[in-house]
Amino acid sequence: MDTTTVLNIITMLDTRIAVCEKFFNGETDEAFDTAQEIGKEKALIEFRDYLQKYIELQVSYAENAIGE
Repeated sequence: MDTTTVLNIITMLDTRIAVCEKFFNGETDEAFDTAQEIGKEKALIEFRDYLQKYIELQVSYAENAIGE
């Protein structure tokens, strides 16, 4: 998977995380299940962080390849 695609996915995850945070901050009138929203937000954050580490590894690999 190329880094542009991964960065786009990370952006989408950040958007979904922001929606979860709106529920917690009372910025929406929609009813929600707190436990479900907490679980959803945690899963999104973990996946985003995993992808971010992938990007960091790719950057590190590229830097090491250039340095040789």
